[in-house]
Order: sequence, then structure tokens, then C-alpha cells
Amino acid sequence: AFMRQKKAAPKKAASARGRLDDDEGLWDPLAGLGARKKRKAAPGLDAATGPSVPSVASTAGQGRTKAASSTSGPPEGQAVCLFGLQKAPQLNGKLGTVAGPVDAATGRCPVLLADGTVKSLRSENLRPVLSGAVVRLKGLQSAAELNGQLAECGELDLTTERYNVYLADGNATLKKVKGDNIELVARYVSPVRYLAAQPDKRPFTWAEAVKRGAARERQSWSSQLALLSELGLPPPRFLEGAALAKAKSTAIPQTVAADALPVKEDGRLHCRLLAVSTERDSNCPAAALPEELQRLGLAAEVLAKRGNGDEQAQIYFLVPGICTEALPCLRAAASCAWPLYLQLCQALVCLQTEHWAAKACSRVDQLFAGQLLNKPVYLLGPKGVASGVAPSEGSWLLSDKEELVVVGAPSDGQALPAERRLLERMSCDALEAGWTKGSKLKCYRL
Repeated sequence: AFMRQKKAAPKKAASARGRLDDDEGLWDPLAGLGARKKRKAAPGLDAATGPSVPSVASTAGQGRTKAASSTSGPPEGQAVCLFGLQKAPQLNGKLGTVAGPVDAATGRCPVLLADGTVKSLRSENLRPVLSGAVVRLKGLQSAAELNGQLAECGELDLTTERYNVYLADGNATLKKVKGDNIELVARYVSPVRYLAAQPDKRPFTWAEAVKRGAARERQSWSSQLALLSELGLPPPRFLEGAALAKAKSTAIPQTVAADALPVKEDGRLHCRLLAVSTERDSNCPAAALPEELQRLGLAAEVLAKRGNGDEQAQIYFLVPGICTEALPCLRAAASCAWPLYLQLCQALVCLQTEHWAAKACSRVDQLFAGQLLNKPVYLLGPKGVASGVAPSEGSWLLSDKEELVVVGAPSDGQALPAERRLLERMSCDALEAGWTKGSKLKCYRL
């Protein structure tokens, strides 16, 4: 008898298949195998990678033991800065978010980078940071006037050990601050992280979130706002109609925080909230146009006299572009929260302009407010509030003049590429007709 000898695989082929650059974070061909096989092959395959979205828990039921699936490391959702990568130095200093647990077999965890790519990296190459969060400045000696101000925490300079922070002053003023001089206020959901996550790892779906919001509509205002916090979303800010009506054409009144709105003794709102749909390419653009605000101010004077009872006299507008503090991370989070912001309001006012109807955001506004949320949708033309359309006595509507509007499919509307993915996910998630179909909608002409 003789023994059959195992034929060794050519070294070159093994190298091409398994042992790639340790720091690159490329595809791991053994990602779907059991823990025992993977540990045995680990010395030759220690460069597990994932150029696509990580399947954080998809292998849980495929033979991998609990001990082998994860070990100690940065928690999922933690913002990190990459450093110490020898074979991929171009990644050093890049920001990312931990997208899954550390795998004990490889010692690596998936990290979602800002550009949407995913790398599989060792925890010793990840430094927890406050980047991307809302922070408050503190303990500054040479610039004490900045203490207490809100800012967005940016990149960490690994050489100087200082963060780039951007003040919420409307100009995104840049300051370089040590970590000891900032404190975390909140970290909110971002569109990039939401869309890159596996469906079962997303913090919420819009359909579920709207249902939870509907259950609280008759509860206190603070209870409705608490839902946003539970979902990892920022509270909105509103523009007082009376202040807007009195403002000069070039001035923008200060917005009011949601928790500062007038409420009754039972905790329910004592004012009318009107969401505004404007011509825009993203849910929450960087600013609101002065012409839009001027038209709203003129309309506010007339609308304040309409409605049933003094409760309706005080009007506040939810305006895209100024519905949060002037921080990019808050505007990004507000884009995710926009359907829930609409739910907080009593109605939607569509500020009609030449290209407003062609925008995907405008179409989503109308379909969410008019169909999903069953809110009145008002049309405000370029000439302002028309005469002779006041509602009948005792009506709670701002106008009784009905108008049938054909809302085009959101998929055919104009939007920024990055925003388009978010709008599509929202529509497919919550709208009955989805992303590719429009609808006829009964509106009211102001």
C-alpha cells in the first residue's frame, strides 16, 4: 500500500487569493465559512475585507459560535479615526463609523468610511473620536466668548491633537480645539450611515416611525418630541409667523426651538404649525431664500386671521433650510427626519414657483402630507394669498377653495444624486404607491 500525498497549492495562487495587503481591507473569501475553518486558515487570510456594505449579523445562523463571532473592540456606531496603517497610509486620518462587531477569528471589524465604502480593519488601528457629532465648547481661555456655543466636531488632526470644529453661526466658522475643550451634546442619524446599514441594523423604518408618531398625536407635545430623540433624530426649529411678517425683507428672524413653542396646561400645543414645501434639491438645503420668506411673511398676516378660535391665531412655519441649527450634521439628520417633522405639523403649505412641481422633494412633500399623513395641503401662488377664498365661518381650514392637483412620480423629479437615494428609500418604505408612481391630490388654494 502506498499513501497518496497532498498536492500543495502553488504559492503564487494562494497569495493572489488569500493573503492580500493587511491594511487594505479587501474581500475575505472565507467570510461565509464556519469559525473552525476560518481560524485554521487565518494566517494566510488575515486581510479580511468588505468593499460592500457589511453583513453584520448575517452569519449568525451559519455555524459560527458566539465566541468566534465577536470580541472586545469599539462599539457598533462609534465614530473612529484611522491611524497606524502601514500598507494603506492614504487611509490614515480618514473618518469612519464602526459598522459591526470585531470578529474573533480575524481580529477585524467593518468600518464605514465617509465616502460610503467599507473596510475591514483591526481595532488597534481605530481611534474613537467625536467627529460628526454636535458638541459644546467649554474651558477656552483665550476665546472665552465661545464657551457654551454649539458646534459640529470635524476631523481630528493626529499631529496637533486638535479637532476642527465648525460653529453654528451661519458661517461655519472654523476653530481648532483640543478634545478637553469640547463636550458631546448628541450624535444623530446620518443618511450615509442609514442607507449603508443592513435593513435589520437600521435604527428605524419610516413606516414604523410614522405609526409610532400617529399613536402620540393626541398626547402631550413633549411626548411627540421624545419620539424623535428615541429614533436618534434632532428636534426641529420653527419660524414664528408674526415675527416673519414684521421682519424686513433681508432679515431672517430667529427660529424657535420645538420645546419652546406655546402649550396648554395639559401639555398640548397652543398654536398652529404649518410645514412649508419649497423648490429645492434636498430635504434640508443650506439656507432658505429671502424671496420665499418674504412671501411667507405676507401670507402670515392674512392666515393669522383665519381659523377657528384664538388657538389658531399664532402660526409657526417649518421651513426647509432653517428647520435646524446651522450645522451640516444637523441638516443631514433633518433630511432623515423630514417625514416625521411633517407629521408634527397640522398642514402643508406649498410655496409654488416655476420649477417647484418638477422637484422630487416637492412631490414627496405632497404625497407624504396629503396621502400618508392625511393633512390638508395648501397652495400658495406667486401672487400670495388670493382674495375671496377665506373659509366659511367655523371652519378649521385656512381655505375652502378645492383644487385637484396631479402630483408626478417622485422618481421622475429632480434631486441631488445623494438625496435621491434617501427619497427613494423613504417613498418605498412608507408610501403605498412607492417611488415610481404619482397621484391625484385634493388641495386647497390660499
